[in-house]
Amino acid sequence: MAQYLRGLGFALCFLGIAGSFWCTLGVIGDEVYYDAAKAMEKYPGNVLYTTEFKMAEPRHMLLTAGAFASAPIGLILGSICIGIGTLLGRRDA
Repeated sequence: MAQYLRGLGFALCFLGIAGSFWCTLGVIGDEVYYDAAKAMEKYPGNVLYTTEFKMAEPRHMLLTAGAFASAPIGLILGSICIGIGTLLGRRDA
Protein backbone atom coordinates (compact mmCIF):
# COMPACT_ATOMS: atom_id res chain seq x y z
CA MET A 1 0.00 0.00 0.00
CA ALA A 2 2.90 2.35 0.77
CA GLN A 3 4.38 1.85 -2.72
CA TYR A 4 0.98 2.43 -4.30
CA LEU A 5 0.45 5.70 -2.43
CA ARG A 6 3.93 6.96 -3.27
CA GLY A 7 3.41 6.12 -6.94
CA LEU A 8 0.02 7.81 -6.91
CA GLY A 9 1.56 10.86 -5.25
CA PHE A 10 4.24 11.21 -7.91
CA ALA A 11 1.65 10.71 -10.65
CA LEU A 12 -0.58 13.42 -9.16
CA CYS A 13 2.34 15.84 -8.96
CA PHE A 14 3.29 15.18 -12.56
CA LEU A 15 -0.30 15.38 -13.84
CA GLY A 16 -0.91 18.64 -11.97
CA ILE A 17 2.10 20.29 -13.57
CA ALA A 18 1.26 18.84 -16.99
CA GLY A 19 -2.35 20.04 -16.68
CA SER A 20 -1.20 23.53 -15.77
CA PHE A 21 1.16 23.59 -18.75
CA TRP A 22 -1.57 22.35 -21.10
CA CYS A 23 -4.09 24.92 -19.87
CA THR A 24 -1.52 27.70 -20.19
CA LEU A 25 -0.91 26.72 -23.80
CA GLY A 26 -4.68 26.69 -24.31
CA VAL A 27 -5.03 30.21 -22.90
CA ILE A 28 -2.21 31.53 -25.08
CA GLY A 29 -3.58 29.91 -28.23
CA ASP A 30 -7.26 30.77 -27.73
CA GLU A 31 -7.68 32.65 -31.01
CA VAL A 32 -11.50 32.54 -30.90
CA TYR A 33 -11.56 34.50 -27.66
CA TYR A 34 -8.98 37.04 -28.75
CA ASP A 35 -10.71 37.61 -32.11
CA ALA A 36 -14.05 38.09 -30.35
CA ALA A 37 -12.47 40.52 -27.89
CA LYS A 38 -10.98 42.55 -30.76
CA ALA A 39 -14.35 42.65 -32.51
CA MET A 40 -16.07 43.75 -29.29
CA GLU A 41 -13.48 46.47 -28.87
CA LYS A 42 -14.03 47.71 -32.40
CA TYR A 43 -17.85 47.52 -32.38
CA PRO A 44 -18.98 47.60 -28.72
CA GLY A 45 -22.74 47.85 -29.37
CA ASN A 46 -23.05 45.10 -31.97
CA VAL A 47 -25.20 42.20 -30.77
CA LEU A 48 -23.47 39.65 -33.01
CA TYR A 49 -20.00 40.42 -31.65
CA THR A 50 -21.31 40.57 -28.08
CA THR A 51 -22.83 37.11 -28.49
CA GLU A 52 -19.65 35.74 -30.03
CA PHE A 53 -17.63 37.12 -27.13
CA LYS A 54 -20.03 35.71 -24.53
CA MET A 55 -19.79 32.28 -26.20
CA ALA A 56 -15.98 32.29 -26.18
CA GLU A 57 -15.56 33.70 -22.67
CA PRO A 58 -16.45 30.63 -20.51
CA ARG A 59 -13.91 28.38 -22.24
CA HIS A 60 -11.20 30.99 -21.84
CA MET A 61 -12.01 31.55 -18.16
CA LEU A 62 -12.01 27.80 -17.43
CA LEU A 63 -8.65 27.41 -19.14
CA THR A 64 -7.31 30.31 -17.07
CA ALA A 65 -8.61 28.73 -13.86
CA GLY A 66 -7.06 25.41 -14.85
CA ALA A 67 -3.73 27.07 -15.57
CA PHE A 68 -3.62 28.63 -12.12
CA ALA A 69 -5.19 25.82 -10.08
CA SER A 70 -4.07 22.45 -11.44
CA ALA A 71 -0.37 22.67 -10.48
CA PRO A 72 -0.94 23.66 -6.83
CA ILE A 73 -3.78 21.17 -6.39
CA GLY A 74 -1.74 18.36 -7.98
CA LEU A 75 1.30 19.16 -5.85
CA ILE A 76 -0.71 19.38 -2.63
CA LEU A 77 -2.63 16.15 -3.18
CA GLY A 78 0.49 14.38 -4.44
CA SER A 79 2.45 15.49 -1.40
CA ILE A 80 -0.29 14.19 0.89
CA CYS A 81 -0.21 10.79 -0.82
CA ILE A 82 3.61 10.65 -0.70
CA GLY A 83 3.57 11.57 3.00
CA ILE A 84 0.97 8.94 3.88
CA GLY A 85 2.87 6.36 1.85
CA THR A 86 6.09 7.20 3.66
CA LEU A 87 4.40 6.92 7.05
CA LEU A 88 2.90 3.55 6.11
CA GLY A 89 6.29 2.37 4.89
CA ARG A 90 7.89 3.27 8.22
CA ARG A 91 5.11 1.58 10.15
CA ASP A 92 5.52 -1.68 8.21
CA ALA A 93 9.29 -1.73 8.75
